[in-house]
Amino acid sequence: MSDSRPRRPLIVPFFIAVPVLIVIGLGIALLQGNQGQLSSGAAPTFRLKLYNGGTFDLSEQRGKVVLINFWASWCGPCRSEAAELNAIWDTFRGQDFAMIGVGYLDNERDARAFLAEFGVEYPTGHDDGSQIARAYRIRGVPETFIINRRGEIAHVIIAPTTVSVLRPLIEALLAQEVQP
Repeated sequence: MSDSRPRRPLIVPFFIAVPVLIVIGLGIALLQGNQGQLSSGAAPTFRLKLYNGGTFDLSEQRGKVVLINFWASWCGPCRSEAAELNAIWDTFRGQDFAMIGVGYLDNERDARAFLAEFGVEYPTGHDDGSQIARAYRIRGVPETFIINRRGEIAHVIIAPTTVSVLRPLIEALLAQEVQP
């Protein structure tokens, strides 16, 4: 005896299952690939070749408060905060403080012109291949990270910043004793 019920074409379940599987796959990929903004925990260590020929190694800065600023010559807001960052460097250099500018998605000629135009004196280098930017999960520029004496991310600023914002944050971290 044969079944006389009409058969539904397999195409209907196919058009339902495929979009569901795509959405699930994209969700898993996004969760694994981008874990959101890095805002706490141990600061990813890095070595950066500086434009002046030296090297900055974050792991050598343990015991200091460190300001890391991601910037680019083509970034308008980066231009507006350049004088503010210079003032922070002038205020805290010589203390248990280190500062590094990390050039992001820029070419060396334009970056050097930017540094000369704004009289940047703090250490600055190019993030070749955006490895440091990926480690810090930056989403654009400018972004500033302040690292405490234990090498942990204490503050993240995702916008142009000013002396009036940075100074109290840095002073508070400098006042803290290094805990083993």
